[in-house]
Amino acid sequence: MKRALEACMLTTIHRWCIWHIMKKIPSKLNGYKGHAEIEQKMSQVVWNSHSKDSFDRNWNDFLLNFGLVDNKWLSDLYEDRHVWVPIYLDHHFWAGMRSTQRSESMHSFFNKFITWNTSLIQFFKQYDNCLGSREQAERESDLSFKMCTLIKSLGKSKHNLEERRIASLN
Repeated sequence: MKRALEACMLTTIHRWCIWHIMKKIPSKLNGYKGHAEIEQKMSQVVWNSHSKDSFDRNWNDFLLNFGLVDNKWLSDLYEDRHVWVPIYLDHHFWAGMRSTQRSESMHSFFNKFITWNTSLIQFFKQYDNCLGSREQAERESDLSFKMCTLIKSLGKSKHNLEERRIASLN
């Protein structure tokens, strides 16, 4: 595909979807001890490197620290870093687009509710369940935010009352 794009679209820059790469980490590195920590650290290296040199240094440290120097998948990814690592792509104009993450994450979300052989009636029922699930998650998030705000507010009120009490004693 790369050659076809280069031949047909001479000024087009092809890049890989970082969302897909990051999503593959569990399956590619699951056999390693501490794979959850590996996934977290790899994500930090990819997203938090502020220069190409720092990415290269951080990547090498990451491989050494987790004993991944001989991992073929990671070696191949590193060789192709110029088409997926954000710091290697920052000199190109992307119109604010990073990946197909939004559509892919929606596919992933809907795939929990429907499959290719879902009937039309089942589809509508499951779609309703899907929306209900999304609404419930939003309500829980809103409630969590309100609780945090309330707790902070109560803490400030208590602090203000204490300051007033101390001031009245003087």
